[in-house]
Amino acid sequence: MIGLASHWSWMIGGIVLLALETIAPGIFLFWVGLATLATGLLLWILPLSFTAQLLLFAILGFVAILIGRRVQGQQKDEVTDAPHLNERGKALVGRVFILETAIDNGVGSVKIDDSVWRVIGDDLPAGDKIRVTGIEGSTLVVIAA
Repeated sequence: MIGLASHWSWMIGGIVLLALETIAPGIFLFWVGLATLATGLLLWILPLSFTAQLLLFAILGFVAILIGRRVQGQQKDEVTDAPHLNERGKALVGRVFILETAIDNGVGSVKIDDSVWRVIGDDLPAGDKIRVTGIEGSTLVVIAA
């Protein structure tokens, strides 16, 4: 009777944890929810005392969290097709553009797509080709191309 009555509690608890994961995503509750469901499934087959149930859940929870950390670690190591997605200026290094306004006293501007970027470098007239060699804050460092 101990295993029969309590396995439903564990399974319902697992479903609740998985549902909470959808409300407050962070992937942690997912792994604990899976461990809770697995505990319920094992208790359906093998009735255990409450202490043994807690021990089983602790072991399954530990294993599930280790698996989750490994899975998340592999996802972080994956190479993206847009390595400078949030660093647009770094993605411009090495590219050649046409100077929008002349670089006068070391400062000018270039239009790239729908943005105007401040550039610094040697004095050059408007219309010259420039190559981006670096970035300082939101200012592009350029040379004549």
